[in-house]
Amino acid sequence: MNVVAEITLESLGQHGVGPLERYSECLRSTFEAHPPPFSADWYGDQFREMAHDREWFANIIVGNASTEGWGSGKLWYLAGKTPDEAISSLIQQHAMDEARHSRMYQSMVERIFPGTVTDALRADFKTLAPIYRFGDKPERLPPYSGQAILDNLLQMNVAEIRTLVNQLLARPVLMTYCPEESRERLTRMLDRLMWDESRHVGYTAQLIDRALASEDADFILDIAPTRIVQLNELTLEEVGRAKGNPQTAFA
Repeated sequence: MNVVAEITLESLGQHGVGPLERYSECLRSTFEAHPPPFSADWYGDQFREMAHDREWFANIIVGNASTEGWGSGKLWYLAGKTPDEAISSLIQQHAMDEARHSRMYQSMVERIFPGTVTDALRADFKTLAPIYRFGDKPERLPPYSGQAILDNLLQMNVAEIRTLVNQLLARPVLMTYCPEESRERLTRMLDRLMWDESRHVGYTAQLIDRALASEDADFILDIAPTRIVQLNELTLEEVGRAKGNPQTAFA
């Protein structure tokens, strides 16, 4: 049994997405065959050891702001390449969430590490996340194939699971560093982040579960191991350079 797979499936219950039996079986078997580094004890241990360094941890949060902003733009582009309006709308909302998350992480840096944000960094913050307004829609682009969209959804799903784990690791450290007067506000932000990220896992899981009941089932089952192996390799690379370059790790 892989503990991260089980935590993930348990977290989906709050969003009412159903039992998702096909997705659950796929997730469990893939994580059992190719255990993610972020499901291992050493991963959390290494994070907590490095997080004793206040400056290192502050850079992790800056990196999260950057990653979420970058991801928002990629999702907005994917929504424009998705011909199914219902799926495109879900991806658009995901993009908007990620842009908001970027700004939330920026706010965390300001609140938790007061005085550490220079004018130059504050200027950089303004460029990290797209600004979406009510009614905005992505440009309609030549569409991806159905299987290309499924591939993207699968990659999004496992990446969001990793993000959930990283949030669980970061939360107690954030609360420890946070000044007393900002803890209530920080708690609300962290709760919202966890809710959003598990919801992102949930909608992609639903779409994958649906695909596993269709003629695309073999495609999903064939490519799922490849995508988790690639994420595992990327995670190991990022953690390997985390000490010197924290902004690219644990995001």
